[in-house]
Amino acid sequence: MRRFTFILLVTISLLPSVSSGENYQYQYFNRDKDKYVPFSDYIPQIRRHNYTVPHFLEDYYLLYGMKQYYDENSLRMNILRMKTALECNFRHPSNALIKISTEDEYLKYRNLFFMHIHMLLCRDYLKIALRYDKRKIYFYDADQAKMLSDSLEAAKLYYKDAFPHWYEAKKYAEQASKIKVTTDLGYMETERFRIIKGDLDMEKIIKRDLASLDKKIAQLKSMESQNSR
Repeated sequence: MRRFTFILLVTISLLPSVSSGENYQYQYFNRDKDKYVPFSDYIPQIRRHNYTVPHFLEDYYLLYGMKQYYDENSLRMNILRMKTALECNFRHPSNALIKISTEDEYLKYRNLFFMHIHMLLCRDYLKIALRYDKRKIYFYDADQAKMLSDSLEAAKLYYKDAFPHWYEAKKYAEQASKIKVTTDLGYMETERFRIIKGDLDMEKIIKRDLASLDKKIAQLKSMESQNSR
């Protein structure tokens, strides 16, 4: 019995002297060893994966992707990425996606990106709207008139969500056009030119789709009222 008690006491004495429930905080010192710093500051700059984790507007833009056979989840993910991009800073001019030599080029670069991202958001909302829209109403749709009416009402909301982004895209296209330099963003420059010249008018397209949608909703409501008689 004495031998067992002795072994037990020795075992207890060798256990770590950390009180129960203590949350031990690891401490990291700065180079001068005079104060604690957060772990994120302790890691050397080159090991923070600045080029793999998205930080800047361009980083999120490069994450944008559209498969040939996309679904609504893909569209929503791209919308989230582009909205996040609009809240981020641009990269330093030396790390831009094209060569930047002057302040005017960098100013136009930023305006073109804002324009293009808003155009992507506008188009993605329209693509979601089309998934709830029904291009033509047939006589046999009377059997599911209520369900189709609800779907068309949802489509209307997404069509309307596209409007603000079109207006923003148009605003930035006009601002970019005031800067008389040409960047290497060829597709965005072409998109800007089409908006300014009126060849690309999303407001006209959205209003046309909404007018058609209202006619279809009225047609379905008429069917629904006839079925209730």
